[in-house]
Amino acid sequence: MSDAFLLLFMADGVAPPRGWLRLREGAVVARAGAGAIPSPAGDVENERIVLVVPGEDVVIHWIELPALAPAQAAAAARLMAGEVSAMPPERLHVALGAATGPSRAMALVSVERMAAWLVQAQALGLDPDRIVPEPLLLLPPEAGVVRWTRDGLHLLRGDTVALAAEPDLAALLVTEPPVPVDDATVEADLATALGRLPLDLRQGPFARRRRWRTDWALVRRLAALGGLMLLAVLAVQLVLILKYSLAADRLERELATVARAALPRVATITDPPQQLAGRLAELRGSGAGFSASAAVVFAAVRDTANVELAALSFDDQGVLRATATAANPADIAALARRIEAGGFAVESGDVRPGGGRQIAELTVRSR
Repeated sequence: MSDAFLLLFMADGVAPPRGWLRLREGAVVARAGAGAIPSPAGDVENERIVLVVPGEDVVIHWIELPALAPAQAAAAARLMAGEVSAMPPERLHVALGAATGPSRAMALVSVERMAAWLVQAQALGLDPDRIVPEPLLLLPPEAGVVRWTRDGLHLLRGDTVALAAEPDLAALLVTEPPVPVDDATVEADLATALGRLPLDLRQGPFARRRRWRTDWALVRRLAALGGLMLLAVLAVQLVLILKYSLAADRLERELATVARAALPRVATITDPPQQLAGRLAELRGSGAGFSASAAVVFAAVRDTANVELAALSFDDQGVLRATATAANPADIAALARRIEAGGFAVESGDVRPGGGRQIAELTVRSR
């Protein structure tokens, strides 16, 4: 906890504050009376602002609660507050202290008074870290009750006692005579008491709003992480590019090897795909190609009776020349018609006799 405190002693939220004092390392270093505006903190950046509110405006009880979640404990405290307070629940602010023993502190104060204190503090340019009932500034003794007289009231503090009341009423509220303490003793124990506060009224709807600040260390870490992720993505892309490049080189070498095997008469392989395509065109020939042309001719010979194929040739112009023999010219004419039916143009040469059969040269071209 910080050792620098500014204590602003509030009145009813309408009248000016009753004064202020500033603590440094447990000692009072500055103070002012009623109506004074606190001076700037100077070079102390972590000074904690504590609103000290009148004890007579706050009722503090010590209650026993089982181990509950914070929300459940707050709800249970509100139910208990409704049993001990005549104020309507919607006008009652209930503050619950931490569970440090068999019982825990519960403070009751009106919502309007809480709002008035905060508005007055903010009008002075202060955003309090804590709001503390004045009796809690007294350090509780190990046994019994201590009494501090202030502004005509008796402030009492014990292990489970914290209240401010008129002297006669205060005497009725304790079972044994309280031990008086003076201002010097209270001020000497202020830092210790602030470190042991059983509760803080600034909670629930009056909790201090968190101010968001840029965490530049986190920003730098996120930027570094983003940079590392970007480098990782780039590294993956570079590895993939290298992998694809090596695979492409390997395929080119394999293609060159295949081309050398398929093009034995070619001395230099410069463009394997183009050279292989050219060689394939040479083997196939122009026009419909040898395979398609020969297939039609063979089918026609098979389907024509008394016809035999004596010779066959194919040139680079895509022209197929077939020498056919038949029993008579009519069979040769039938052969030509079947070839034409397969989608080719047929030119039949002169029919001549030979070997007891009729011989003719057929020239077959694609249409």
